[in-house]
Amino acid sequence: MHHKIFIPLCILGMLSLFQLFSCKSAKITDAPRPAEQYNTTTETPLVSTISVPVSIVLEDMVRNLNVALSSKALYEDFSYDDNGRDDLMLNIWKSQDITMYLSGNTVKYRVPVSLWMKKRLFVGEAEANGELALSFKTTYQINPDWTLTTKTDVEYHEWLKQPVLKTGLGNISIETIANLALNRSKKMLTESLDRVVSQQLSLKPYVEDIWTAVQNPVLMSDDYKMWVKTTPLSIGMTPLSNDSRNIKTTIELKCYNDVSFGAKPFFRENTKVPNLTLLNTTTDDFQLQFVTDVPFPEAERLAKGMMVGQVFESGKKKVKIEDLKIWGNNDRIIVLSELSGSFKGKIYFMGKPRFNAAKNAVEVGDLDFHVDTKNMLYKSAGWLFQGPIKKQMAAAMSFPLDENLALLKQSVQESLNRYEVQPGIILTGQLEEVKVLDTRLSPTGIRVDIYSKGKVNVDVKN
Repeated sequence: MHHKIFIPLCILGMLSLFQLFSCKSAKITDAPRPAEQYNTTTETPLVSTISVPVSIVLEDMVRNLNVALSSKALYEDFSYDDNGRDDLMLNIWKSQDITMYLSGNTVKYRVPVSLWMKKRLFVGEAEANGELALSFKTTYQINPDWTLTTKTDVEYHEWLKQPVLKTGLGNISIETIANLALNRSKKMLTESLDRVVSQQLSLKPYVEDIWTAVQNPVLMSDDYKMWVKTTPLSIGMTPLSNDSRNIKTTIELKCYNDVSFGAKPFFRENTKVPNLTLLNTTTDDFQLQFVTDVPFPEAERLAKGMMVGQVFESGKKKVKIEDLKIWGNNDRIIVLSELSGSFKGKIYFMGKPRFNAAKNAVEVGDLDFHVDTKNMLYKSAGWLFQGPIKKQMAAAMSFPLDENLALLKQSVQESLNRYEVQPGIILTGQLEEVKVLDTRLSPTGIRVDIYSKGKVNVDVKN
């Protein structure tokens, strides 16, 4: 696939014309140079909205939880003198796999545990062992500062193996006493669980890593030197919901997107992670709006390869394009051509860039000789107006976007086919539409506003 940017730079001129009814040579000078200047209106950056539905497999989460808690005590108390000097030691650890289900922002889970107790009595000490299943209910909330707050309660417990008191006189069932001790310990147990969650589960480091990584400029194509830069502005999240197998939420990101062609440009500065915005609802698609620049040096490089050396004829007169330059004059493009042959010198064309939706191309409309060039040529090279030169240049002054947009769409779609954000986190999606909204001049080149639309989804597994 060959990239072509048709920026017409065919400027004709001539030197040494005989004036009408005279055989003397006319004195020819270069046309005055149009100034390089640009509109100073501050552009409003285009803001994109990306909504990403996220699905977390509940079965995987529970399996990982069981692995994480396999060798950890859920509660340890090896002192008689804490908790108001209760004369009780208590140790609890997981004995079987945890089961779990969700309802809204509440998690309910059953934790089978083994427990060991030691009670200080008037006549000595008594030790007991047992096994029971504790049913917990945890209500959770992700806070704007990316911390996770949980509130855990024990809903009920059932004995799987009744606790037996070991004494010097034999083993005695002490379920009633054990229930009393357990009820006393529920508050300490749940507070311990909530404390572990708040200490060990911090979302912000993960968000910061992704936030920084997503802002790195990416060279999407070596052939076309296409750079893409995303600068996120805000991030929001809907409340977690669930079905029988998955935990679901939607993350909404607002950002700037910049695309540029040519050497690696200077992009806008990175932003820092903002607070999380809690959303009630959001859309299920993304709508990207971004600007892409075709820098003047890049346009010149491509145009020179296409136009320098071309010869244009009008009757017996010939001119050859030796060099060219491009710049802006407010909302119009100025094209300088240095010519040799029947005319030797510098002349200028001027036209206004516009988008032709039917051709999917940026064209230079109303292309014509600059007014000062016109005045100079009327006196010295009027034959240039009689030939097809202006028409040929107008046809050549075109910047087709088919390949650019096709490249952009292909590159994005390839990323969306199956992109592994991190091991076990897979992003998939479909790019539905890419179109041009507007085109204009900027101090750096021809600027094009592009809009794209599609859908993405993130699955979290294992």
